[in-house]
Amino acid sequence: MTEAQTLSYCLNCNRSEEEMPLVSLRYANRQTWICSQCLPVLIHHPQRLVGKLDGADKIPPVPHNH
Repeated sequence: MTEAQTLSYCLNCNRSEEEMPLVSLRYANRQTWICSQCLPVLIHHPQRLVGKLDGADKIPPVPHNH
């Protein structure tokens, strides 16, 4: 990666794209990144992202049908 390029980081664990695969995420007209290991947090426990993702408190978790 050249100096002109900037690294992207997971919004939850802060690992870079050089450490983990990152998934692009658009929410509330903003782009951010989340790594493949933190994606379940976004799906099942979005409240854990409050303070890291604007509006996370408004995202309902996926209901569990166990």
